[in-house]
Amino acid sequence: MKNKKILIVSHQFLPHVSPRTTRWSLLIDYLVNQGNDITVLTGTKPQVSNKNFDVLYFGNKNMSNVINRARQKSNDSTSSNLKMFLFKVLKLAYRFLFKTFAWPDYAMLWIFTINRNKTKIQDNFDIIISISLPFSSHVCAYLLTKRLNAEWYMDIGDPFSLKIASNENNKFLFSFINRFIEGKYYKKASKIIFTHKEVSQLHIDKFNIPMSKIVTGHPVGKIDQQTIIKSNNFDYSQKPLKIGYFGIFTDKVRDPSNYLKFIHNFYNMPYEHHWYINHESKKFLTQVDINQVHNIYDLVNRDRALKIMLEEMHILLSIGNFNKYQIPSKVIEYISLGKPVLHFAEIQDDPLYKFQDLFGNFKIIDKSTSNKEINEFLKVFELGQFKFNSDAFEKIFSPKKIFNDLS
Repeated sequence: MKNKKILIVSHQFLPHVSPRTTRWSLLIDYLVNQGNDITVLTGTKPQVSNKNFDVLYFGNKNMSNVINRARQKSNDSTSSNLKMFLFKVLKLAYRFLFKTFAWPDYAMLWIFTINRNKTKIQDNFDIIISISLPFSSHVCAYLLTKRLNAEWYMDIGDPFSLKIASNENNKFLFSFINRFIEGKYYKKASKIIFTHKEVSQLHIDKFNIPMSKIVTGHPVGKIDQQTIIKSNNFDYSQKPLKIGYFGIFTDKVRDPSNYLKFIHNFYNMPYEHHWYINHESKKFLTQVDINQVHNIYDLVNRDRALKIMLEEMHILLSIGNFNKYQIPSKVIEYISLGKPVLHFAEIQDDPLYKFQDLFGNFKIIDKSTSNKEINEFLKVFELGQFKFNSDAFEKIFSPKKIFNDLS
């Protein structure tokens, strides 16, 4: 894909940190390098940047500030008890109203903002690409396609109406409209990008989507040879073994309870865990074994996270999902760094099994994995014998792969 004028519609974008913003930061860099003219339409207030693409920000700054302030202050131990209580009430009220009545999701108000400002958006784009999560981005793109004469590509993160757990809205109220609107959009879109075969097949079966529209766009990563060298030069013989997790946990989708239950199977040397997670995820670590070392931190920005991964961690840990239709994309970035990666699989048909034999720094473990297996896996790194399979990574997880399939 070259020399196209492309509008990216994504409610979430940098500096917001999420798997989708990381993914599209890499994809946009590739598109720009290929000579495309990129504009990002977002509801996330941008930072000053020298990147060579345009950003259209339409958002409610005051509303965002109030919500973010309520979230932060409700967890701020430096605030008085009364202030913390009042902010928690505000946060709970916000959650109740949006969880109960918002459609299609928490970004509902952004749809009205885009609709009100759509005449301010140029009408000379060749392609519109909308990104979920949240699904509101697709709603905005649909509204724009009615005015802009452009092809529409949808990039689907997690399922929307077909999501098994942790639904985006009140399915009791909105189940019918969720399925109706999603099916309507799939008929309208020219291309639909799903992260892996299992989730694309689910949608093909449920919505009768033609195979000609389907593109498998795996999570993406970028190979940096200097990073691989730094990973190879890390002293893997030093102890204690430091195991790092960077991400979030979600009820009924992904949590560390089973991994924590079977830790004793995995490591027979001094070890400690370092969890970089958001506030809501910390509740999953309230009952860790007091005989183990668990250091719990807030999420950090991507640059800081990469520095910690490369310079401090022996192992990067991934926790699998409880269903095969959502894939933890963070594991692909882990693999791209050349560090040892352990992925704890919760289910037998975890979609990541198909990649295990391709990369020597990636090992899938489960409750039956022994510490002998993990010792043998790590020995390759201690002896400096690991060789990264760059060709296989580029073939499967590069931005180029996705856009070649879209062309």
